Amino acid sequence: MSRAQNGCRGGGRGTKEPLLIDAVIGKVVKRNRRNFSAAWIDYKKAFDSVPHTWLKRVLEVYKVDCTVPDVLGQYMGQWSIIICHLGARMTAAENHIRIRMGILQGNCLSPISFCLSLNPLSTLLGGSGRGFQLRKGGIKVTHLFYMDDLKLFASSRSHLMELLNITRDFSNSIKMELGMGKCAVLHVERGRVANSEGIDLPIPINMRTLSEAETYRYLGMSQNIGVDEADMKQSVCDLFYAHLTKVLNSLLSGVNKTQAYNGWIMPVLTYTFVILRWTLTEPNALDRKVRTVMTSHRKHHPRSLVIRLYLHGGRGF
Repeated sequence: MSRAQNGCRGGGRGTKEPLLIDAVIGKVVKRNRRNFSAAWIDYKKAFDSVPHTWLKRVLEVYKVDCTVPDVLGQYMGQWSIIICHLGARMTAAENHIRIRMGILQGNCLSPISFCLSLNPLSTLLGGSGRGFQLRKGGIKVTHLFYMDDLKLFASSRSHLMELLNITRDFSNSIKMELGMGKCAVLHVERGRVANSEGIDLPIPINMRTLSEAETYRYLGMSQNIGVDEADMKQSVCDLFYAHLTKVLNSLLSGVNKTQAYNGWIMPVLTYTFVILRWTLTEPNALDRKVRTVMTSHRKHHPRSLVIRLYLHGGRGF
């Protein structure tokens, strides 16, 4: 698996690595006033549009034992659906509609199969010789992948165009369509966002170009050159308190509310750790407000021992 793909790579940390690399590139561009171009690529119904013939072919390209493609071919050949209306079949029992493209979401083989189907694109992009170089003599970063979320990096508009052409040609060859409404490009000149027209590609719809005031949501983070930490922290805190209020207003028992807090509310914050720079006072302020909200919902007595909330022998928050 390509090192740029963080979706199904062993030992990876999911979205943390691409977000950290992206944050470092943004800081270098701003601090050193570098020229920079980037593009966010999104596939239209990615999991539903992968051709089965390409899945079998890519296994052969990577020298997987021939038994595996044969078994998967027979397995995928049995996928079919029957259209029903109000419990009655609209077609004859033998007229099953065969599924010739797409993979089943939730199947344990689907994520790695999908990543393998896009893995040759990483090879093509990495071998293009383009990309953004953090320092002289360093490695060029051409792209970042997380499943189907792709971000391209280049040092100029012309180099970005070459990477976009590679992506377009590869996608057309495997019959996967780009969701142009969710794609965007960004051009930076001497550390400042440049106002420019959309990139003209030989496709029906042009990609929109971000202005200085616009952002693109990539892997849960709103970005331009980099992540706007103040706005992102505010939106994260708003979502955190909205989830907290929903749980406290629910009819769950005390134990289940604790589990909901740990499994549904806290990940909203922990996802941003390392990516956003939280000062020591900010989590402490959040902690005090959480106890205040819990007290207002009669879930925490103002004079009770605070540390008891966080002990495993106590409340377990």
